[in-house]
Amino acid sequence: MIVTDPHQPDNPILFCNNAFERMTGYAQAEIVGRNCRFLQGPETDPAAVQLVREAIARREEVAVEILNYRKNGSTFWNALFVSPIFDEAGELLYFFASQLDISRRKEAEEALHQAQKMEAVGKLTGGIAHDFNNLLQVILGYVDLLDSRIEPGDRAARKAVDAIGMAAGRGAQLTQQLLAFARKQELRDRLLNVNTLITDFGPIIERNVGAGITIRRQFSEDAWNARMDPVQAEMALLNILANARDAMDGKGEVTVRTQNTVSTASDALTPDLDPGEYVAIVIEDQGPGIAPDVLNRVFDPFFSTKSVGKGTGLGLSMVYGFMRQTGGGVRAENRPGGGARFTLYFPRAKGIAEPVREVTAMATGNGERILMVEDQQEVAELGKAILENLGYRVTHVSNAQMALDVLERDRDFQLLFTDIVMPGELTGVALANRVRADFPTLPILLTTGYSDRALDAESRQFELVRKPYRRSDLAVRVRALIEGPNGIS
Repeated sequence: MIVTDPHQPDNPILFCNNAFERMTGYAQAEIVGRNCRFLQGPETDPAAVQLVREAIARREEVAVEILNYRKNGSTFWNALFVSPIFDEAGELLYFFASQLDISRRKEAEEALHQAQKMEAVGKLTGGIAHDFNNLLQVILGYVDLLDSRIEPGDRAARKAVDAIGMAAGRGAQLTQQLLAFARKQELRDRLLNVNTLITDFGPIIERNVGAGITIRRQFSEDAWNARMDPVQAEMALLNILANARDAMDGKGEVTVRTQNTVSTASDALTPDLDPGEYVAIVIEDQGPGIAPDVLNRVFDPFFSTKSVGKGTGLGLSMVYGFMRQTGGGVRAENRPGGGARFTLYFPRAKGIAEPVREVTAMATGNGERILMVEDQQEVAELGKAILENLGYRVTHVSNAQMALDVLERDRDFQLLFTDIVMPGELTGVALANRVRADFPTLPILLTTGYSDRALDAESRQFELVRKPYRRSDLAVRVRALIEGPNGIS
């Protein structure tokens, strides 16, 4: 609580209680005699200040929520109520102000807003991703088929096919980034060591950041292991490093550091991070840093400070969604000495890190029979064409029940290739479970352009190729399954 004297120049504070001192960090001797505007700072809303100023000029009550600054420079949200005090004759004596620190409430409101935003984006992506990825699948699939038939000297045809493939690939990447932000992507996590992940990914990092950027690595020798999807983790690293490169105009030094850390209930590493042990990947650049008015928005979808055509505003939102879906978090901040710092927190996991297994199987077929289950006719025709082009014989059905009926009559198949999301009572995962129970030696490959968390959990026991898949990806996955330990060769 404070009391001010409007009869003195600049309406100074005459009295403050101990709670006001504790809330602001100032001693009473530093408060009394000053106008309360000394608590304002760069991020204080001028409109809120104007409301208070106008009410005082009219000698009226006013209630506002305003961002103030403590003596140590930290901010807090203040629920401010100001009221004029009159004597019996109606003459103004003082202004009385009660103030309440509502920072926790504001954080809760922001968390709710973030959750609602995530839900809205999730519904949007859930509605379009499956159909959109099916369309992209058709485009990319036929691009691959055309590519295999172009004559070596036909440069015009080659250029056209490459342009179509590049555009469709960018569309697929945008859809994946939306799914990542909404935490709707299917993650295939493994137990990995972050030092090994960054080292193995080094050549791709160097190639993407350009010759003008020097990557300096500072690894903790005892860095803990973590469970993560290596492909999505690498994409998150590339997105942050690309931003660092752009911030430094393609020249400078970026430090990538790993360290073990602990988040506690009283000292959370990020506002939404659960208490526990985490292994962190820290990326620091030498750029100008992040503007204060941008810092709280860097992970918002479609928000970008880059010029038109230079960015989609989805890169960092993808990083945020991936890290939250992994059970960790990400923090963006400015370094005291200049530049930006991004920290990825992965939950610590026990166990021995898994080695990366290279697929060395042949990528062409030898007349093996594949039962393909796909409800979208265009995608089915494409998949059948690709597999037959690779040397397989394909039987196509449009739903799970039809696939079971076929298998009851004819068991001579070497692979079941099925979409996950299909109409009818049985999903692709349910079909796979039924087939594994009845035909345990039959290899199963799932595909999807979108799946929810329940289906993700059920599908982890099966191999999956994500739509839109390329001809080469499908060829390798199919051949590896057919010739694998459970394959029928």
